Amino acid sequence: MIFISQENKDELTLKCADLISKTLVELGQIKSDKDIAILSNSLSDDIKRDFSNIMFKDIQNAFSNGVRNSDLFSINVKTYYKWIYAWRQIIWDARDEVENKSADPRRVLHYRPEPKLIRNK
Repeated sequence: MIFISQENKDELTLKCADLISKTLVELGQIKSDKDIAILSNSLSDDIKRDFSNIMFKDIQNAFSNGVRNSDLFSINVKTYYKWIYAWRQIIWDARDEVENKSADPRRVLHYRPEPKLIRNK
C-alpha cells in the first residue's frame, strides 16, 4: 500500500471513477458518464491535495462507511469530504488508543501501524 501522494495521477483518477461508480450503485443513483468523470477528477484532485498522507484504501473505506453509516445519500464534493474526514478521525482515534493509551493493537478496531516509506536512492 502506498500513500496517495505517491499515486500516479491518471491511475488515481481511474480508481476514483471506479469508486464513484460503485458508490452510485450502492446508493441507487444514476449519473451520466460526464458527471462521473467530473466528480472523479474532483475527487482525485482533492485527495491528492488534502489527503495525501493516507492511502486510497482509506478513501474506499470512507465511502463504504459513509454509504452505510450516514444520512448523506447524495454523492457530491461536500458529502465525500465529510465521509473522508470522519474516516480519518476513526484512523486517528485508533492510533491514539494504541500509541498514547497503550491499548493492544490487535484489539483496536481499524488500527494499523504507519507504513514505512520506501525511497529510491
